[in-house]
Amino acid sequence: MRKIICLVLTVICLLALVGCGGGTKNAEAPVQKQATEKVLRVGTDADYPPFGYYQEVNKTFLGFDVELIQGVARKMGYTKVEFVDLEFNNLLPSLQDGQVDAVISCMTITDERRKMVDFTEPYLISSNVVIGSVDTKATNLEAMKDKRIAAEVGSVHANQAKQYSQNVITCSSAEEALKLVMDKKADFAIVDNHTAGFFITNFYNGKLTVMSELPGDKDKGIGIAVAKGNKELADRLNEGLREYMQTASYLQMRKTYFGKPNA
Repeated sequence: MRKIICLVLTVICLLALVGCGGGTKNAEAPVQKQATEKVLRVGTDADYPPFGYYQEVNKTFLGFDVELIQGVARKMGYTKVEFVDLEFNNLLPSLQDGQVDAVISCMTITDERRKMVDFTEPYLISSNVVIGSVDTKATNLEAMKDKRIAAEVGSVHANQAKQYSQNVITCSSAEEALKLVMDKKADFAIVDNHTAGFFITNFYNGKLTVMSELPGDKDKGIGIAVAKGNKELADRLNEGLREYMQTASYLQMRKTYFGKPNA
């Protein structure tokens, strides 16, 4: 499954590159090699397609978040982005101990997380959804009561699951959570709606379905995290985001990964 996911993401990345070509005036020129590299160290959980994934064969990070932060970093004057692959639960602590400069990993901005770190402006508005088998008889959120719900450990999804059931199965990734539903080892899974769309479209079409959107989290957005009090870096990232998100390369990349934007 992981090899297939890498292949799909590789094709998506190639499509994004092709879409950005053709001599478009707004396409960004490659960074010129400099004697002294300016490196941005970025923490990510590279096990969360389509936002981030690691291709072992080519030793390459792939995904929407990966391409986004690379584009933003170029706008900020960095010559290289150095990714540090960490478990999701360890991402924010990696900022606090100085292991990385920033974190990007489809991370929802929450009040609880703001106590630990600072965030940029949201770069994507998302929502969380409940996934079930196409054979499920469920028609509303009450169907999750006391059922087996799979969610990624350390994510907002796991906390949301606990609101509906005490039988929450924590997993290392959204991929694992969805597979548990496929294998009938969980009744439902809670994941980000973009991730759900990626897996259902590419792997589980006709097998899994979006049962419902969870209320109350759509407007919080997804942001890039920096160490608490690092206003200078947050401001520079915000400026880089605003500039990069106006480019043709960004618009094509987003369309390639998610289709026509609805937010």
